[in-house]
Amino acid sequence: MDTGTFANYPRLVKGDLPKLVKRQRTLASKISIVAQEIKDEKIVREQIDELLVAAGLKKSDVVTCNGYDVRHNERDGQVSIDGVKLTEQLVAGGVDRGFVGEVLADCTETGAVAKFATVTPTKGAKVRK
Repeated sequence: MDTGTFANYPRLVKGDLPKLVKRQRTLASKISIVAQEIKDEKIVREQIDELLVAAGLKKSDVVTCNGYDVRHNERDGQVSIDGVKLTEQLVAGGVDRGFVGEVLADCTETGAVAKFATVTPTKGAKVRK
């Protein structure tokens, strides 16, 4: 939803939005220069980890190589319950569908809302490098 120019919002004018947007775009430009290297570095780390696992290293095992500690790390995957499957299995087992829904609603926890700004070129705008 386009709500017009920032100048329509006194707090944005007073809060130096233009200066912050310019700074963000400058930083994004600098990051874009190394973006591929960041992807490549991640791929190399994955290849290193594959070698460590193939060699038999377990979680937190470390070997040294060229003066560096090289560690195989593992973290358990996130666990979640599929509410639809759970409901269907409980209903098939004789539990009232309405009760299952109430219990699931009562036991569901929601984390904090993620809030963040994005800054992208306006369609048709000339972007300086």
